[in-house]
Amino acid sequence: MSSTTTSPRRRGPAYQAVERYLRAEVTGGIGLLVAAIVAIAWANSPGGHSYQSLWATSEHLAILGANGPTTLLQWVNTAPMSIFFLVIGLELGREWREGALRNQRTATLPIVGAVGGMIGAGVAFALASHGSSGAVTRGWGVPMATDIAFVLGILALLGHRVPSGLRLLLLTLAIADDIGGVIVLATLYAQNVDLAALGGSFLVIAAMIALRRKTSSAWPFLIGGLLLWGLMARAGVEPALSGVVIGVIIPSKTTGAQPVSSVPRLENRLHHVSSIVVLPVFALANAGVVLRSGMLQRTTVATLFSGILLARVVGKFAGVFLVSWLAIALRITRLPEDVSWLQLAGGAALTGMGFTVPLLAADVAFAHRPDFISATQLALLVGSLAAGAIGITILLIASHRQPSRNAE
Repeated sequence: MSSTTTSPRRRGPAYQAVERYLRAEVTGGIGLLVAAIVAIAWANSPGGHSYQSLWATSEHLAILGANGPTTLLQWVNTAPMSIFFLVIGLELGREWREGALRNQRTATLPIVGAVGGMIGAGVAFALASHGSSGAVTRGWGVPMATDIAFVLGILALLGHRVPSGLRLLLLTLAIADDIGGVIVLATLYAQNVDLAALGGSFLVIAAMIALRRKTSSAWPFLIGGLLLWGLMARAGVEPALSGVVIGVIIPSKTTGAQPVSSVPRLENRLHHVSSIVVLPVFALANAGVVLRSGMLQRTTVATLFSGILLARVVGKFAGVFLVSWLAIALRITRLPEDVSWLQLAGGAALTGMGFTVPLLAADVAFAHRPDFISATQLALLVGSLAAGAIGITILLIASHRQPSRNAE
């Protein structure tokens, strides 16, 4: 295929979205990694008690009732992370309007792959935790989601060794994966639900949907999002998820090539804030697992650790690759022209990298089991490193086998 044919296609909105994500995610992924290292070092230093006491600070923070955030750690996981989820919602809405999700043939493979990865992670965790206590099995939804920052950061570092088709595929898959994790988090891990507040949340959502026909400004929806956040917190549903709802609902009408709303500019700014500020702060607050001898000696804790590790490294890879292969074999979808099966395998391995949404799920699933949360933190860190190493190795091997194809 000539360059004159491929160039316009690769400069379309979907590929521009990938490039925008890559520019911010390289910095964000590095910041996430550095923050995690600092958190671990701090928590295990002679002054490690200051790390624990800082995030356990609760004075004047319990203002939303029994179901609302009450410590600094919980506020980090609910307030700033709402920005992270808002960016996901904005990106999802844009992909539906003008990106990969608009084309059924392009959208099917990453969505199918995301579903396969979630199923694979859940099955792997269930097999590893079979016969264990109910407290452990409650964590089956924890290892499901992929971390966009880590995956796209690695793809950017690999540069031209990774074809554009694979970048777009993994970007869309990671978004669909996060949405799936959000659904699991919202529906299965909600606790002590306040039905009145939950009903109020639905009324606010309905009002904002109706408002879409009357204005293209983002501000009424952002203000409504604050009200929705408070209602969801009182309802016992993870309030950070309000960001996804608002991001999808905010209208972004266009006239020709000119946007008539502030949404594209808002998305660009918030994406940088999310990648460079929010996610590193989240990692700093959540990655400080205290490494001590014997922390995995208890059978239940060791089972949880091995289940999450197996789900991240084996379950995600097998689920994404095998379900994608089946969908392609059945001609439900097709492999992108510039992506080989080996490159798809490398991308599938990278989906085992997950930190943000899995830790939020663990925080809810194991709210009263700090030993389980520590085991989850360690398993996610080890699993992400292992999945990243495997994915990078496969993609480097693939690039040596077909360098000319990747360089197009």
